[in-house]
Amino acid sequence: MKPTATTTSEALDPETGEDPAPVAAPAPNPPAPPAPAPVSNGDAAAFATSLARAEAAELATIGAQAARLGVSIDVAEAVQKGIKPDALRASVLNQLAARGDAAAITVVPPPKSAAPESPLLAAVKRAASAAKPS
Repeated sequence: MKPTATTTSEALDPETGEDPAPVAAPAPNPPAPPAPAPVSNGDAAAFATSLARAEAAELATIGAQAARLGVSIDVAEAVQKGIKPDALRASVLNQLAARGDAAAITVVPPPKSAAPESPLLAAVKRAASAAKPS
């Protein structure tokens, strides 16, 4: 019997007595992702407009929150200058921090009253002592 190419490639490994491990063929390169579909100018303009509106709405929300906190900011100016919402939010926080650092906290004790005790407390004590049997 003549050894054929299939019998020699399927021969057992003489050292281990097992089938030799198959040699893996190199994996083909994955296909490149498809290029994004071309966007028309109308779609791009609509997307840019919606993005600008969302950013302006967020700036207006930050302006309303700042007004509730007592910080005055010009939202229209922020929109015109193209300030990002995160930058405006940081500006508001910095203003609040500066104002908080400048505020002095003082403790004032309550004023001493001229009467040593309240009239109500004095009446309760009199009633309690009158009701107590001697």
